[in-house]
Amino acid sequence: MVNSNNAKQLAAQQSALKSLHVTGANISHNTITTLGSRNPGLNLSTVTGLNSNTLSGLSIIGNLSGSVTWDSNSNGNVKKYEVFETSEDILALSVTWHRLRQSGNHIVNTIRPTTLTDNILFTQINQEDRNRADIIRDYYSKKLMVMTLRGQRISKFRKDLNTFIHGDCKIVKEEMMPLIFRLPEFYDYDIQLQEMFSDLNKQFEDTEDQAYGGKKILKPMKKFVVKLRTNKFSEYWLKDDDNKAYKIEIPIENKLNHLWEHFFEQESIPLQGHFRYMERDGINYFHLKNWEIDFTKT
Repeated sequence: MVNSNNAKQLAAQQSALKSLHVTGANISHNTITTLGSRNPGLNLSTVTGLNSNTLSGLSIIGNLSGSVTWDSNSNGNVKKYEVFETSEDILALSVTWHRLRQSGNHIVNTIRPTTLTDNILFTQINQEDRNRADIIRDYYSKKLMVMTLRGQRISKFRKDLNTFIHGDCKIVKEEMMPLIFRLPEFYDYDIQLQEMFSDLNKQFEDTEDQAYGGKKILKPMKKFVVKLRTNKFSEYWLKDDDNKAYKIEIPIENKLNHLWEHFFEQESIPLQGHFRYMERDGINYFHLKNWEIDFTKT
């Protein structure tokens, strides 16, 4: 009975391999698909080690390689890998997309990219985009190394970032695409924050357990718009007379934002609220919550 089952499994594997079909006039446009599959999947360049059903050494070079989907009938014995392979650094393509999105760009107004593999990105990429991608990759490589040496906790996002940064820049899993798309934006934020803190007291006395209510007169410094997966808010940074930083977060949809913006343009703002000591990437600051403007001081 065991031998009979093994024979059936071997026959099924051989049948599946025979169903693979290759089409295309040249190698840059070849596709590899499983015949009869309702969902051909996304682009895949190399598939190896798919448990007992194994394809190895498949590689197609081009702007976007063909697709491979292995139909395991959802029996849990086969894993499905979806990978993009591109002729350009995928991070450089992301940089190109962000450059094209800048206001007034006539290209993005006529042809709007929808994915990091859109053909327009391959036609519009330039050497400056490639150089900027190298700079971003080098920045996060060094930042993650320093965090590791300091023994700092590494979040899942940063673990994924580390995997991408030190991996093949032209072969990436589909699940990495959102991270890669946002990376130039994250880099700009980190650099501006770093520049802002260059003149601040960012490593003051360790008061990690300190949280208190009180009043302070703070001087506005900088505003960022932060976009998270499920949230979007304005991040306001202020400082006190000792050059310590304070952060306030206000949801974008808050209807009183315009009133706060008026005060943020002033030289200083008297605030009363709850001050919580925070630390992020070796930088100390206070997060201000449950706050209000102290109009007795205005």
